[in-house]
Amino acid sequence: MIADRPLIPFADCFAKEAKDRDQAQIVFAGLPDDSQSSFRRGSRNGPARIRQAYEGNCYNSTTEGGVDLAHRIADLGDLPEQNSWEKTAEGYCNFARALFHAGKIPFFAGGDHAVTIPIGEALAALGAPVHVIQFDAHPDLYPEFEGNRFSHACTAARLLEMKHVASLTQIGIRTMNAAQSRYAERFADRVHIFFARAWHESLPPLPHIPMGAPVYLTLDLDAFDPAFAPGVAHPVPGGLAPRPVLNFIQNARWKFIGMDVVEVNPELDVNDQTAILAARLLHEAMGYAFMQNMEI
Repeated sequence: MIADRPLIPFADCFAKEAKDRDQAQIVFAGLPDDSQSSFRRGSRNGPARIRQAYEGNCYNSTTEGGVDLAHRIADLGDLPEQNSWEKTAEGYCNFARALFHAGKIPFFAGGDHAVTIPIGEALAALGAPVHVIQFDAHPDLYPEFEGNRFSHACTAARLLEMKHVASLTQIGIRTMNAAQSRYAERFADRVHIFFARAWHESLPPLPHIPMGAPVYLTLDLDAFDPAFAPGVAHPVPGGLAPRPVLNFIQNARWKFIGMDVVEVNPELDVNDQTAILAARLLHEAMGYAFMQNMEI
C-alpha cells in the first residue's frame, strides 16, 4: 500500500524559505470574514480551502502560458477577524495599504465580497486613478441592504464612492433590479455593465480602460454558472464559463496591480470544484503579473 503523500498547498507555488518570502513581489493572503453576508455564511473558510484544494500532488506550479511559479509566491497567511466589522475592515485596509506602499502585487481570497471594500480604500495608496474590473452575478449596487451600508450587496456602491476609482467595469451581471439601476445611473460616467446574456462565449474588450492603466480585479465566484462553481451562497443559473475568463486574464493589456477572489463557500461546494476554480484563476493571474513585472 502506498503511503499518503504530504499535502502540497497551492500547487507548490508558495515560497518555503523566509528570504524567498521576503523578496517575493507577488503575495497571497486570506481575508476570512463573512460577517457582511446577507444569506448563507461559510465563505470565511474559503481561503484555507483554496490553498488545500489546489494541491500540488495534482496540480503543478506552471501556468498555461509556461510561467513556473514554484516557490515564487509569498503566502502571508490569513488576517484574523476582529470583534467588529469596522475593526476588521480597518485591519484589512492597513494591511493592503502597506503592501501597495512596498511595491507588492497582492492576491487575496475572501471571505464575502465586502472584504473588497477596505482593499478598494487601500488602492488610494498607489497615488493614481485605478480601474476596477468586477466579475459577478450581482451588481452589488445597493446604497444599503437591510440597513447595512457595508453588506456584500453594497460593495460596488462603496467602490464608486471612492474618488481614486476611475472606473468600475462589471462583467457577468444577471440580477440587476430597479434599486441598483438607479444607483448605477448616478455614476453613469464611471460604471460600465456587461450582462451575462450578451457575453457568455467571449468577453468585452473594454476600450474605455487605457492600455497600461492600473487595474484591480475582483472576482466573485458566483459570476460563473453554478455548473462550474456550485460552492457559492447565491448561485445564479446562466453564468459565465471558466475558459473565456481565463483567456481574459491571460490576454490582459493593463498594469495588473492586484486581485481578489471571494464568496467561495466550502460547505456548499461539490468535490472542491469552486475552490479549485478560484485557485486556478489566481494562479493564471499571478503568472500574468509575474511576466508583467519581468518586462518592466
